[in-house]
Amino acid sequence: MRKEEILKHIDTKFMKDFEVQKPYTNQNNKSITFSTGTTTVGLICKDAVVLGTDKRATMAYFIASKISEKLHKIQDHLWMTIAGSVADAQYLVDIIRAETTIYQLQKEKPIPVKSAGKMMSNLLYQYKLFPFEVGLILGGVTREEGPVLLDIGAYGSILPEKYVAVGSGQNFSYGVLEAKYKDDLSIEEGKEIVRTAVTSSIIRDMASGNGIDIVVVKEKGPAEKEFISINQS
Repeated sequence: MRKEEILKHIDTKFMKDFEVQKPYTNQNNKSITFSTGTTTVGLICKDAVVLGTDKRATMAYFIASKISEKLHKIQDHLWMTIAGSVADAQYLVDIIRAETTIYQLQKEKPIPVKSAGKMMSNLLYQYKLFPFEVGLILGGVTREEGPVLLDIGAYGSILPEKYVAVGSGQNFSYGVLEAKYKDDLSIEEGKEIVRTAVTSSIIRDMASGNGIDIVVVKEKGPAEKEFISINQS
């Protein structure tokens, strides 16, 4: 049996009953989908990668959390931002953290950023018919690669970038990134651009807000993470 036949929609009485009894409907009897919004930003600067995210998690027009974690440590030299479905993203964080740990125990060296990106890409591609609702930014630094920033799509696409924004507020962040980014930025310049980019989205995107998490990832030493409070009045 082909994979397509295994995954095709099964039309049974149970499925028909389930579709009729959907728990969330509007006046037109159409199902309501809860969506999440966010702003995540990353850029490459001299010998480091800087990542930043807002702290708000939403369900349609409801603010579900003001302290959500969208910036995750995968390994000491490798961090990832998440956008989209919280459950899907948290599951993928756990998977890639476990897989990269196994790789490093076997090889006894830090996993290359591009190899970790390929691991995530392969996982996402396997489920492309029932995709994870996520947008991911993977960033890190190794001696062989230098700073690497990867924009990973829900279907498994990998786009190496110098700067990138993902999420409902990405359009506002891209305006700042396009205007201010240049090669060979210092770490402090990179942090300021990320802060400004995420702030611009918080001001205009109702699904983004409640402060900014920023992390600086370097080849040696622990990553430097900080929280920046934003006045939204």
